[in-house]
Amino acid sequence: MKALAKAETANQITRNVLRVANFQPGCIAYRVNNVGVWDEAKQVHRKGNTEKGLPDVIMILKGRFIAIEVKAGRDKLSDDQKKRKFEIERAGGIYFECRSTDAFIEFFKTL
Repeated sequence: MKALAKAETANQITRNVLRVANFQPGCIAYRVNNVGVWDEAKQVHRKGNTEKGLPDVIMILKGRFIAIEVKAGRDKLSDDQKKRKFEIERAGGIYFECRSTDAFIEFFKTL
């Protein structure tokens, strides 16, 4: 009996998206770190200082702005993420909800 493959985590997918994108000519991609951090000295969790709902990866491909929101498992877009998707698309950018490395590769081929 063949074992089921372990599902990719959001961090694994994000790392792979960055690797694939940054390896292509005419393309640059950056991770947007929009989570809070633990302040060890004060023993508190500090909120992130970016706008809520920003995509996990921003990418420029030959002058085109592409936003990639990485989701794993049953995770869904938050209301803030839906708002950013609308704003990015209204401004002429491309927004992609990425659920696996393979899905990103297929999406990237269409560009």
